[in-house]
Amino acid sequence: MLEVNESKLDRYIVHYVGDSLVLGDEIYLQPEVMLEAAFTQLAFNKVDFEQQYDFFHQTDLGLNEVYTYVNSIFDNKNNFLEQSKNIAVHLQSVSQHPNIKNGELFIGLFENCIWNTETKKALAIVKIDEKEMYLDIKNEQDKVIVNGVDGINVRKINNIAVIIDMGPDAAPAIFMKTKKKEDVVYWQERFLNIRVADEHFHKTNLALTECKKLIVKEESFTNTEKLGLLNKTLDYFRNEETFEVDEYIETVFDNADQTQKDIIVNSVKPYETVISESAIAKSEKIYKRKIKLDSNIEIQVNVRDIDQVDQLIEVGYDEVTKRKFYKIYFQEEV
Repeated sequence: MLEVNESKLDRYIVHYVGDSLVLGDEIYLQPEVMLEAAFTQLAFNKVDFEQQYDFFHQTDLGLNEVYTYVNSIFDNKNNFLEQSKNIAVHLQSVSQHPNIKNGELFIGLFENCIWNTETKKALAIVKIDEKEMYLDIKNEQDKVIVNGVDGINVRKINNIAVIIDMGPDAAPAIFMKTKKKEDVVYWQERFLNIRVADEHFHKTNLALTECKKLIVKEESFTNTEKLGLLNKTLDYFRNEETFEVDEYIETVFDNADQTQKDIIVNSVKPYETVISESAIAKSEKIYKRKIKLDSNIEIQVNVRDIDQVDQLIEVGYDEVTKRKFYKIYFQEEV
């Protein structure tokens, strides 16, 4: 995990990438506190620091443009202006598609970032292609003045790349975020030319995500059945060394019909892999363990065995009140 609470934005620049290319000529050094906080949020907002990528090239890594430009900055930050322009030119060259919007390109060099207890430099590259209208309200000479200002929402998701300098003898670590799934091709493949560093983590994460989606969306399962199946899915991944879809179905889905099995196979077969423990730990945080009711009551369920869930929670319908109910069995309060 990258910690940026004590980081310092050493320098930054903004270019404009679109039908026309406008290159900034001025490097801004160490902004004031409020502006630095805004840029820090812009640069690192919602980036997944558990999914790492590496620079890639089919024949020679030195021919990867962003890899070369970024390493030049890490080697000597006096190269920042020239190489930031090269990054902008390269981004424009891979953005020639009508669905890719024009926008500002923020490039910032952050120092004093903490990665696994070690201090590192990080370069953030952010493409911003949407602005919002803000009200600028000032009280001047006992008069309230209101103006509309086009601005950037630093909390909004943009296409982001965060590249960490791991030292002269190690490849940079890359992390990224795309605004939408369609941007992956041009941002990840064409612009950055990066690939997943840990394929087992990546595939395990995708398999767990897809399995969860299939279970939650299946209307024939009750809420308690879904909870049980989700917990059995986690148990399967915890207990096995490899994810094999046929074995997964046999272990988790006792009563699935052939149509349901075919859907599961078609959806998760590409993600068969050696199971990554770190991917399981990540998915455990998002796997559903609650039953939410329209009465604003939530039932937290940590039982892993679906048979136990069925024995402990009973769903019913009260004919008198015309409402559904849950009956929960237990031995004693703890």
